[in-house]
Amino acid sequence: MGSSKVHKEKTEDGLDELFILDRNAPPNDPRIDQIVNQHMSELAAHLRKRKDRDRLPGVAVAVRNGHHVVHLNGYGYANLETGAKITLDTIFDLGSLSKQFTALAVLDLVNRQKLDINDPLSKFFTGFPRYADDVTVEDLIHHTSSLPDYGEIYVQSRRAEKDWYEAAMTKPDEWYPKMAAGKKEITNKDVLKWIATQTLLPRPPDTEFKYSNSGYVVLAKLVETVTRKRFASLLKKKLFTPFGMGDSYVFDELTNFSEDAPEVINHARNYNLISGQGFVPVGYTPMNFITGDGNVHSTIVDMAIWEKLLNVLDDVSAPAGSGGLREMLWRPTKLKSHKRVDYGWGWHLLSDKYEVKEKRTGVTRKYESRAEYHRGVWLAWRSYIARGSRWVVPRSGKRVDPKTVESLGIIVLSNNNQLHTCRIAQEISRVYWGPLKKDNIMNHFNCG
Repeated sequence: MGSSKVHKEKTEDGLDELFILDRNAPPNDPRIDQIVNQHMSELAAHLRKRKDRDRLPGVAVAVRNGHHVVHLNGYGYANLETGAKITLDTIFDLGSLSKQFTALAVLDLVNRQKLDINDPLSKFFTGFPRYADDVTVEDLIHHTSSLPDYGEIYVQSRRAEKDWYEAAMTKPDEWYPKMAAGKKEITNKDVLKWIATQTLLPRPPDTEFKYSNSGYVVLAKLVETVTRKRFASLLKKKLFTPFGMGDSYVFDELTNFSEDAPEVINHARNYNLISGQGFVPVGYTPMNFITGDGNVHSTIVDMAIWEKLLNVLDDVSAPAGSGGLREMLWRPTKLKSHKRVDYGWGWHLLSDKYEVKEKRTGVTRKYESRAEYHRGVWLAWRSYIARGSRWVVPRSGKRVDPKTVESLGIIVLSNNNQLHTCRIAQEISRVYWGPLKKDNIMNHFNCG
């Protein structure tokens, strides 16, 4: 980079400047350094070879507390072969964190009345069985469509061996960071054809939540159908560029970067730890070109901007029915049976209520807290984003007092499948909100 400072432009909505970063002195909380370094040290202690202990694929972390980004740092190596370390410029594959951007593209079309969440699949695509009349845009968003995951179809149709993914995870591969086109890439168009061959669904739509990547691939193709624009180009123009996320992009079969492009130079490799071999770079599969459910690539800085933008737009004090961001993106849905589904528009959801008795006054205050979170996994890429909010419950008929609202945002991106990004995020949350589930809703995350 030619300058030590990064200046991000104002958004189209006229929001104030979101991020001015001095790369020579990014915000740092040493307590977070200690947490991440402890995870790195524990992993290194289990490695036999000294070269493996000295060079670990690592992680990038961003933390926002209230209105301020309080921590931004990289740890470990982006590329073990070249010795390049993880920096604020390092690009990661976000995996399923990409779903929130797909959902936002759909929401934009809904807000502009280009489509309706109750529109059926058959309105946009021909060649599907009759169930396409019953699967709606909303079903695709909330994983209630009953569409089988395309990865399962890939194997069941005998297009691939059952262990194709495990094989890719153990085969040394230098596909990253150049990400050249292969001989036969599988695209979103192929995935839609596969889904259309399924004459029956395992269950009727809108009767059960079952996480399926297929729905978000269909949504990406739907966005292209409605806008008549390439999905990757649309997100770049409508989202990443105006929001100041200049290093973010969608990778698809048409993406072609020159060898000296920043997208290549700054992209990390991802590593799997294999017994007897140490950390091995893994990369190419024919599935690497599918979009919508994944394949947004970004940096920790851009993701910090994104999370901070969400915080700026998030107003927990807005009354129900006001159409605010929280109501649109992070509202649970209900199945036909009226059972609640805690998955919003590309985000898992949590909510909780608790009481705290103040020692000084003896007054008992009621609090409400919510969290939005998601993990991303593809090959050895691991990512996690978590947002939490808590506030004093107002009296009946009153709005939430903004002065009582606290919020926390955490992003963890890794190129090392041995690092538990959820656990790192959870431990970071305890620095600010404590170890108790009662006080800290992020302690409810099931990190496995």
